[in-house]
Parts: sequence; C-alpha cells; structure tokens
Amino acid sequence: MAEKKNSVSELYKKHYEELRRFVAGRLPGGEAADVVQDVFVRTLCLEPGYDIREPRAFLFRVASNIVLDRLRMQQHRHDVCGTATADARHDEPADEISPEATLAAQQRLGILREAIDELPPRCREVFLLHRFHHHSHAQIAQQCGISVNMVEKHVVKALAHCRKRLAGLE
Repeated sequence: MAEKKNSVSELYKKHYEELRRFVAGRLPGGEAADVVQDVFVRTLCLEPGYDIREPRAFLFRVASNIVLDRLRMQQHRHDVCGTATADARHDEPADEISPEATLAAQQRLGILREAIDELPPRCREVFLLHRFHHHSHAQIAQQCGISVNMVEKHVVKALAHCRKRLAGLE
C-alpha cells in the first residue's frame, strides 16, 4: 500500500500542473484543480495490482472522462434550467497553484485514501463501485448480492465517514 501511495505521489508531483492546464483548457469555470484532485483520488482507489502501463496517458484519459462527465452535467443543468449556472459563467481558472495549495491537496488525498481504507470491506467495495466505477445502485446490489436499500446505506455511511475525516483537516 505504501508503495502505491508513493508512486501516486510521484505522479502527482510530475503531472499535476500539466493536467491542471489540460483540464482548465477544456472545462469552463474554476474546476480544474478539483478535477485533477479527482483524477488522483481515482488512481489511489484502483484495485491492488491494477497495472498502469502508461501512467501519463492513463491520468489524461481519466481527466478527459471526468471533464466529459462534468460538461454533460452542466449541459443537463442548462437544458433543465434554461441558463448556465453562475459558477460556470463567472469562475475563471487560476493561473498558478501555490505550493500551499498543492500540499493541502496532497493532504486531502491522503486523508481520503485513509478514510476509504478504514471503511468495513463491504462498505468500501460498494462505495468504490458507486463513486469511482460509476455503477448504479441496482448494478451494485446485483453484483454484491445485497438490496438497493443496503447499497444506499453503505454509500451514505462511506460519504459521511469521508466528510468527517476531511472536516478534521479543516
């Protein structure tokens, strides 16, 4: 586990700024840093033994997928509301990330990883399938042999635990 954290940390140091610029050029608003953080959280949450042959290409593919998801959500909100959200219209991406912001993001990633590792095995499995593999509650219920209601309880429990752990950082 420590080896994986170290390798992700090295990838973060090596590719963070390039990924942030890549995302900022494709996503309106000031969401680039959040998207890049999501990229690294997803990388940390990969199954043990998951082989990434081309780490840079993998990171950019994950970032592209997250950007597409966010653009689709914004388009959906636009279609539903008839206007773009205020955040999408007024936020501009920051030109530079301070060392303090980078350190804070690394700390949040570490705390999130630890929080996820602390979850009971079934809860962790359900949460990872939902949050990082984008399975529906029904798909997770079928795959894990539990009810949809139980899936929802696991997701709520995992989110509450992660929020509680992150609140301790604030």
